[in-house]
Amino acid sequence: MPRFRALKNDIRNWLRREDWSPARPLPPELAPDTPADSRQVDPVSLIGPLFACLPEGQPLTGRAAAAMGGVLAVLRRERPEDAKNVIRRFMWHMNEESGNIGWGIPEAFGEALAQSRPLADDFYRVLFSYVRAKEGDNTWCDYAPLRLSCYRAVERVMQARPDLRHEALCILHNAKDDPDPACRELARELFEAYRSAPGETAKNTFA
Repeated sequence: MPRFRALKNDIRNWLRREDWSPARPLPPELAPDTPADSRQVDPVSLIGPLFACLPEGQPLTGRAAAAMGGVLAVLRRERPEDAKNVIRRFMWHMNEESGNIGWGIPEAFGEALAQSRPLADDFYRVLFSYVRAKEGDNTWCDYAPLRLSCYRAVERVMQARPDLRHEALCILHNAKDDPDPACRELARELFEAYRSAPGETAKNTFA
């Protein structure tokens, strides 16, 4: 427990720095991409402290999510099942049966898929499902403030994974019926922004 508290404090203080940068999301001594024989901590030990930072609110939420994505990218290369288990933990936090509101979870989910192609291949449809309303059983996020974060997470994946844009754009197009005005507007903005992105046109988006 003391080690967890120390890591959490060190990470939180780093994320609060005015000179924080996505290029150095964690302190150098905690960087997960350090060669294994030079690491001071196991990347798995960073997961808990980063989870604790996700609900802090911006800018810490986004910074913790970016750092989490980097940790998971390394874990997916070195210990794939450990990385997948963290993604399953994201999914549990997004499940209403967990009793939680998953503040920061969509951001971390999106960053993980943006920074790891294998994780994107395995889980992008799960992330997209949080903004896909359909009949019958589904995993649509019915809490509008959290759903806004889900739309942003989908955008992060579209930025990093252009080959997944077509499916995301179809979902965003259908989100014109989202019951929340802010979500509808964000979905419209994202659709308009990405429909004409390289490789996408209004003509081929729904081909």
